[in-house]
Amino acid sequence: MAVLAHVDPGGDGGPSVAVEDGNFVIRFNSKTQQDSNERSAWRMDFTPDGKVLLPRHRVPPELQRPRYIYTEHGEPVKVISQREKTGGKSRFVFHQTKNGQSAVRPLPIEPVQDVWVQKTTLFGDQIGFTWANAHEPVRLMFSTASTKGFVPGITVFIGECASIYDFPTASNPVWAAQRWWVAWVRAAQTEEERKDPLRAWQMMLSSFDPTTKKLEHKTVPGLSNWNTSISMKTTGDWLCIAWNASIDGRYPGIAKIVTAFEMLPGP
Repeated sequence: MAVLAHVDPGGDGGPSVAVEDGNFVIRFNSKTQQDSNERSAWRMDFTPDGKVLLPRHRVPPELQRPRYIYTEHGEPVKVISQREKTGGKSRFVFHQTKNGQSAVRPLPIEPVQDVWVQKTTLFGDQIGFTWANAHEPVRLMFSTASTKGFVPGITVFIGECASIYDFPTASNPVWAAQRWWVAWVRAAQTEEERKDPLRAWQMMLSSFDPTTKKLEHKTVPGLSNWNTSISMKTTGDWLCIAWNASIDGRYPGIAKIVTAFEMLPGP
């Protein structure tokens, strides 16, 4: 019997971007080769345009806090896939917990076959979430819809994405500059690059305007890897993306935190 196993890299990993006092804070954990089960909490602070305010430093235990994914209002939300009774397809269903009460609502998006819902963001009454087919190659999809009313939602194909098993290597969606943003990892586009472990993977940043339906992609400079987690936030006119990457491209390897700061387009 085959057993699937996945190992996170050593070193720095699991970055989570937050905004504090108008600046970006990147929290992450770190583990040593000597004790791979021992993880400690660290952080780095940056101005919105990426200037270092506080370099990499350890967070004392009394200042550490649990890591959860929340909306901007502090209430957890998620989209799940729920299989229909007939036809074998699954619908997207919105869940929100508020004041201890849970609300559940099917979204006005066409049912799909074999789907993994990945990460969800709520902005006002608009929901944005990433998902993928449950087989290879992993096709990263993005859907957005209103959580109120019955206007049909929109789904777009982002690209063939790196993955851990069937789970796409992609960030949480972010709403900024009147469009949705997703950071994700893809394989390099040339055979020469794919043979080089330091160039074999590329971080991508995609934006989608739900009004014009325009989808744009750009390559984000910096070391990348399929075996990573990606976090993204916005403040002012800037996006901050943080991820971890094996420093020599080996698996699982020893990783470091990589950052990118993108100025948002004007109106």
